[in-house]
Parts: sequence; C-alpha cells; structure tokens
Amino acid sequence: MPKPKKIDETKYVYAVSRIRAIEKRLLDKIKLDRMVEAKSADESLRVLLEAGYGSGDSDVKSVFEYESILKEEHNKVYSLLNELAPEKDIINMFLLANDYHNIKVILKAEFSNQDETSLLIEPGSVPANELKLMIKDRNMSKMPPIMKKAVEEAIDTYSRTNDPQVIDLILDKANYAHMKSISASLDNKFVNELIVTLIDLRNINIFLRVKNLKKSWDFLQKVLIPGGYIDTKVFIQNFDTPIENLVEALRFTKYGPLLEDGIESFRSTGSLTKFEKLSDNFITSYVKKSKLITFGIEPLIGYLMAKETEIKNARIIMVGKINNISNDVIRERLRESYV
Repeated sequence: MPKPKKIDETKYVYAVSRIRAIEKRLLDKIKLDRMVEAKSADESLRVLLEAGYGSGDSDVKSVFEYESILKEEHNKVYSLLNELAPEKDIINMFLLANDYHNIKVILKAEFSNQDETSLLIEPGSVPANELKLMIKDRNMSKMPPIMKKAVEEAIDTYSRTNDPQVIDLILDKANYAHMKSISASLDNKFVNELIVTLIDLRNINIFLRVKNLKKSWDFLQKVLIPGGYIDTKVFIQNFDTPIENLVEALRFTKYGPLLEDGIESFRSTGSLTKFEKLSDNFITSYVKKSKLITFGIEPLIGYLMAKETEIKNARIIMVGKINNISNDVIRERLRESYV
C-alpha cells in the first residue's frame, strides 16, 4: 500500500485567506432567526437573497423557486472550492454522495423503463450526463475503480434477483468505501477522522432503522459499512437485545451523549429525526476545529460543511414557512450553525 500523502499546507495560504473573508457572509443565528420569525415565506426568502443567494430579488417570480436558489448556491460553493483548492480530489470526495445517488437513479430508471432526468443531482465529481452515458454504453473504464466495481456488481446482482433494493445496498456501501479510500490516501488526521466519524454515525443510523423495520441480523450484516471506529461486530452482537444495550456498549465512546439523547427520542417517537439532527450537530462541532487552523485543507472543508448545514437549515425554514408550520417546530428542527 502506498504511503499516505502529506498535504503541503503552504499551498493553502491564499485559499484560506479567501475563505476567512467569505466565511463572514455565512448565515449566523441572527439571520436564521429573522427567517424563522418572518411573517411569510416571501419574507424568509428575502433574507436569503439579501445574504447573496440567487442572482437578485427581481429575478425571483415565486417563493417556490427557493429550491432552485438553494441548488444554485450549492453549485457555487463547490465551484469556489474547486477554484481555490490545490488538491481538488479532496473537495470532490464530498460530491461522491451525489455521484452514487445519480448512479442509483440511472440504473433504476433503466431497469424500469422510466425517465430519471428530474431526479439527477448536480454537482457531482462526475457530471450526471457522463455517468448516464457510461452506464448506458456499459463502458465504465473512465470511472474510479471502486465506483466501476460497484456499478458492475449492482447490474449483475439485480439481473439475478430483480430486487431494486440491492442497488441501494451495494452503492451506499461503495460510496463510503470510496470516501474512506481517498481519505486513507492522505496523511491528514482531520480528514481521516471526519470520514471515519461519518461512517460510524451512518452505521448507528442503519442499526436503528433495520431494528425498527424488524429485519434480520443477516440483513444488518449486509448493510453495515466497514471502516468506522466502531467495529461492525458491536452492532451485530447487540441487534437481538434491547436498544439500551447498544447505548451501554458505546457509553464511553465519543458518541455516548449523542446516543443517550438520540435513542431516548427514537424510543419515545419511533422517529430518527432528532438523532439525525444530533448527528449533524456532532459533525458541525467537529469541523469547527478548522477555525483554529491557520492554513491547510481544514478551513476549506470547514467552510464546505458549514455551507451544507446552512443550505439544509434554509430548506427546513422555507418548507416550514410555506406549509405554515409553527416557528417553535421549525426552530426545533434547525441544525447548529457553524458561526
């Protein structure tokens, strides 16, 4: 195995200085509160436009355009970071989820003879139209090896089972394996720990979902993602026991407090909404460490994750305002802000 590559932090001096200036425009608690307290969805959207979202108030004809405005902002973030980052592969690692989503959509559309265009997501590390062409022609030589292997396995397994669920299972695992492969090639503790933490939180989520659906431990074994700090055996060993046993098994890990609060809510409501919010907040708390780093890839990743959370919060507020959900409920669903 090749030696992990050390990132040359001096290459990031300019990029970090740009990010520090741009970070000041992130939506802080005051602006998010203004959106929540606004008397209408139109007023909430105006706060976003004032913060630099979209291309101008006069171009917005309807409040229902908020989703395209958020997607445009997402694209702008990745365009900026790809312009600034000397190592673009590290930034594109966070686009893999979009790639694997698109592959699922393309394959399921092919197998069901349906049109998938509206469900494809941009940006990806590979443009969606290129993925579509590679899969259609079964010419995947230009795909990254992990992705290519997963697509071939998904096609082969579906052809033998006719079960669309296998497409999700294979590609979800490949997505995280792909991220782990890229992070493991880097000699960077911040990136490595972030990816492993994402795998752990995903596995806890999977464990709770599979348990709630009353699936078998054999099914659980198939969907768990290797490569986390928590050995997948911990989940399998605690699967046929009360949920409290998993909490106890992980009490003295860094996930202990999150599990206690999240699983208590899960037990009382049957919903993972609070656990997912706590997981997002856990990641935000982790990436806030990047604020203490003078230069390197860390501040760029911190800003990226901050914008992902900001866009998620903006979506929660807009959906809430359009559907006349109470301000208290909207506020309860919001993720912790980076600023």
